[in-house]
Amino acid sequence: MVPGAMSVPVQWVVGLLVALEPSAPWRPTFEKTAEAIARVAESEPLFDEHGEERTAALLVAIAWYESRLKPTARSKNGQWFCLYQVDKRNLPDPQKALDDPEVCTRAAMKIIRASLATCAKHPADDRLAQFMSGSCDRGIPDSRYRMFLAGKLLKDHPFPINNGGGTARAR
Repeated sequence: MVPGAMSVPVQWVVGLLVALEPSAPWRPTFEKTAEAIARVAESEPLFDEHGEERTAALLVAIAWYESRLKPTARSKNGQWFCLYQVDKRNLPDPQKALDDPEVCTRAAMKIIRASLATCAKHPADDRLAQFMSGSCDRGIPDSRYRMFLAGKLLKDHPFPINNGGGTARAR
């Protein structure tokens, strides 16, 4: 994290999760999930401008589309795991990714970052295509849905301005 940069309030991320899945049976896991998203967004922002908050919103959007924010989600065929439905071949320990949302989030970030870089010649909203489909030429509608939701989350739930209050932040 850049010195002096604003950190991501965990309760703000929890608010994004609750806004998308207010009555999820796994809602008690939201605090742990939000802490993981906040930590990863702070340590590995994907964007230069408003990087941490945009990264957190994008991670929430992807996790909602992929798993409805359920940290223990698995595909029926057993190939895709955790919040972001990461291929188990990209997880050193798939079970740990189900138990620890930060392990899952960090694995997803590697794939998301690679997708954004590999698809850099495409419009910004299309750059998750590789994450979605393995190719920059497929998965474009899915990329756009996730990017749109991230933007909508930021618009509807603005990032809080730090005015010296006691908001808990990721460590």
